[in-house]
Formats: sequence, C-alpha cells, structure tokens
Amino acid sequence: METYIKDNNGDPQCPINSCLHGLFFSCNPSFETGQPPAFSPYGERRLCIDAFQMLFGDDRRMYFSDFYCSYPRKGTHYVTIVVTTPGSDADDFCKEHLVAIISHKKKPFIYCRPKSGTVHVSCGAWVDIFFTDNVDIRYCIDEKDASFEYCECIGYSKPNGLPKNLNCQHCNLDNSDD
Repeated sequence: METYIKDNNGDPQCPINSCLHGLFFSCNPSFETGQPPAFSPYGERRLCIDAFQMLFGDDRRMYFSDFYCSYPRKGTHYVTIVVTTPGSDADDFCKEHLVAIISHKKKPFIYCRPKSGTVHVSCGAWVDIFFTDNVDIRYCIDEKDASFEYCECIGYSKPNGLPKNLNCQHCNLDNSDD
C-alpha cells in the first residue's frame, strides 16, 4: 500500500490537510467482542494488521493531529493520530506542526500493554491512525502480522473529505470575548 496525500477531512485548520502523505487505519474494536466491528466506513475489504508492531516500536513516533465530528454522524467524535518513522520527512513536518505524544506506554486515546502485546483505545472517540510509511502487505501477511477479511461497508466519503461539524460544542473552540 502506498501513501497518499491527506485530504481535507476533519478540521479545516488541521496542519496535515493536503500537506502530509500517509495511510489511514482505524483501531476501534466492537465494544461487545473487542474485535474489529462487523462494519467499516472505509470499504468492504479490511486489512487487519498487528497494531502493536506498527505503532509501539522504538522506531515510531506519535503525534496528535485532529479532533472533530462531521455532520453525517452527529455525536461521533474522531481523533487522528499520526505515526511517523524518526528522522523521516513526515517526522520533521510533524515535529514542527503537531503535538508529540511522548509516553511510550500510555498515550491519550490509545495505549499498549507490552507484556501481552495488546493495544487499547479510548471508547470516547473513534481513533484513526495516519501512518506515514508505505506498507508491504505481502510481507505482513507472510510474517503472519496481517490478514484480510470482509465486512459490511457503511458510510461514505467525498472526494475532498467530509467537512467538520462547525456547530458542535465539544470539538469547536469558542473564540468569542464574552
């Protein structure tokens, strides 16, 4: 899978919009099973990949990028976390424009348990990972770090992304001088 330029989905002021290349991965389990949900807003074919290996190695850095909701799914909030390789162009961009998530064990919205290799996400928001490296799917499948599965596709996107809900009181800052 080759990286592509980030569209304008989410907050229009998000620094990575139209500036950073990456791949989106969702890491939101079903609350009932702890497994990926039976549906996906990204299509009917899902790549399940070892999140621990991808996100929490010493050769990875995480940055907070965006918090928003969109009009079609009122009430559902999204967090975008950017994952880079230290020293890469993407990492340099993120150091300059985003907030680094420093802790290696507990990170806001997502954390890992190193002994078990399990990754946990917040149940308060839909967590999306924007991974800034290409992914060799064949290698991941051969190494048993990934597999494909089919799921129901619900949701949609637009060519330039879905706009942020500008009326949400949770994810919009009030800049008035009251």
